[in-house]
Amino acid sequence: MSQAVINVKENDIMGLWGVGQVKQRLAEQGIHILRRECRKILHDHFNEEFEYRFAESRKIKRKPLLAVGPFHKFHWDGHEKLGGQALGMGPIGLPIYGGKDEWSSYLVKLVVMPSVRLARAIAHVKLDVIEEMDYRIAITDVTDMGTETGEMLHIQETLWMDVAPEFSLEKWPSGMRLRSVHNTPIESFWRWKCNGEGHSIRHVLSLGCDRGIFHPNDGIHIDVFNWLWPLLVQDRLDRFRDYWNSHHIPYQKGKPNASGTSPRNALLVPTSVSTTARDCSIHIRPELVDHLQEAYGGDEGHEAAFRFVSCEFQAEADNAWLALRRPSIILATAWDVFTAVVDHISTERATNM
Repeated sequence: MSQAVINVKENDIMGLWGVGQVKQRLAEQGIHILRRECRKILHDHFNEEFEYRFAESRKIKRKPLLAVGPFHKFHWDGHEKLGGQALGMGPIGLPIYGGKDEWSSYLVKLVVMPSVRLARAIAHVKLDVIEEMDYRIAITDVTDMGTETGEMLHIQETLWMDVAPEFSLEKWPSGMRLRSVHNTPIESFWRWKCNGEGHSIRHVLSLGCDRGIFHPNDGIHIDVFNWLWPLLVQDRLDRFRDYWNSHHIPYQKGKPNASGTSPRNALLVPTSVSTTARDCSIHIRPELVDHLQEAYGGDEGHEAAFRFVSCEFQAEADNAWLALRRPSIILATAWDVFTAVVDHISTERATNM
């Protein structure tokens, strides 16, 4: 059991995962451990982290949130702490776009993208989520004041009015724009994310420059970075999203939104949390979504919104990775694999000149 805990902690580079997070991640692998046993193993192997975590903890002050039930309000925002300007590693960046249901705290989306400031790219995020949610939308999409959300809110209103034209947009708005400091369900979540796994990812990324591994003026380095890191970060985001949606929200007496359960259970079975909760999801016509997808460029437009490298380089890097016997790509080995793939591609190109 000790080795299982140590294996989980390999991806916690900054040592910010406590007993609850480690226990949950083990459970997702089918490994169940008593809390006291998990705590003992962590003290035995990572004792110095406990004092650091408690010293660094900060409580986020929030105003009470009110929602009728799941799908009442989805909150959307971009996260650029791994973006180009924040990383300062040249022409590379790993910005993230996310969405969260207010009532249940369910994370509906976490996706790494080349840019979170392009309206048409965010439109594809919106359309993807609609499909993933079985062609359902929330009553209201809540965003910040950024121009990149314009197409998303246009899609929301178009679909909303198609199925519920009799409802008043003044009473039940299809979209709301708020200052970032007031878009608290998703904004405060970014701080929580950064203090956990996101901080570990950024730390490992910075090592690439600090140790002279990554050269921002080298075209091969840029392409290999964009081949390797988005996939790794997306994998970590997917794992984190599964963890978050399965974690137990502590019970809070009098809290109007869901507590005492997991976000996933609250989303799927809201009445098991509160007898007054209502599923607010709006079912829409799939053919209208198909029409909107074509209007935003179809498959080609979708690929452009999420692709970091050309198809040609994707094949070249994949072949290099296969030739290296498929080395495992995790946070602890990412820069080693990066160096090996760069060397292999450089050698192959020199040989074929």
